[in-house]
Amino acid sequence: MDTIVRDFGVFIKEKRLARGLSQRETAKLLGISQAAYCRYETGLRDPGLKMAKEIARVLKFKPGEFFDNYRG
Repeated sequence: MDTIVRDFGVFIKEKRLARGLSQRETAKLLGISQAAYCRYETGLRDPGLKMAKEIARVLKFKPGEFFDNYRG
């Protein structure tokens, strides 16, 4: 598993929990399955730029916020 993908998953999980959303609710807002969203959070799947931007929109953070603070 790629470290940056795993770390992005941790980041979006924190953002989702801060908004009080379940994985199922978040996935519905994104128009994807809960299983697909879970793979992003656990770092098993790279969301790609388009989906990462959509996740940022749904979870209300700036698309560059993760990278601005990423220390790898």
